[in-house]
Amino acid sequence: MEEIYLGFDGEVPQYGCSACRSCQGELGISLCPVKNRGCCSYFPKFELHEIQKMSKTQEGLALLHNIRKMPGARIYHYYIHVKGYFDEEGYEAFLKSGAGYRYQVEDKSVFFRACPFVKPGKGCSLPVRYRHYVCNLFLCREVKKRAGHPDLLLRYTEECDRFARWMKWDNEALEMLLREKGFTLTENFDEVIETLQDIPLACYDFPPLPPIDTESGFPIGA
Repeated sequence: MEEIYLGFDGEVPQYGCSACRSCQGELGISLCPVKNRGCCSYFPKFELHEIQKMSKTQEGLALLHNIRKMPGARIYHYYIHVKGYFDEEGYEAFLKSGAGYRYQVEDKSVFFRACPFVKPGKGCSLPVRYRHYVCNLFLCREVKKRAGHPDLLLRYTEECDRFARWMKWDNEALEMLLREKGFTLTENFDEVIETLQDIPLACYDFPPLPPIDTESGFPIGA
């Protein structure tokens, strides 16, 4: 028997599944040269909440410096988007071949993308505390289908939604403060970091959730 569970890195919540280590689900399929990347095809955003958290420690500041130097990093007024690997040529050939009918996932480009922070066979290289909540709280379709206790799975979903709304509120509050000062990441990066360092970090009291039993010995994504 496997299980879905809630863990924490400090106060930062993360959903996990003990079967992820043997993932064979659709989202874990890679048809690009980056193999064994699990479901890590997402190109992550670092919003003001994550950037503020990085600004509070030397480890976080070093990570932020490295993120800015990455070839795929695009800095916008109030967030940083880091693009990873995309095998566009392979994707176009795949579409022309008509092989997409074999897969249920709607966006077939996921098979040809890889997050810039994933290490093949090992997973995400970012500390949990600095990841976007989308990465930390994602549960794939296959895991959800095989989860027992639907009422408890609903609680996991609802708590994720509440946390997402809180994150949106916190990012908007930080953006409003920076707008009042006339600061943006594109024009005043250092000033933004200094401002965020001076503001107390808002924390969310994510409730504890018991683990959910799932069927084992089946192909899943994570």
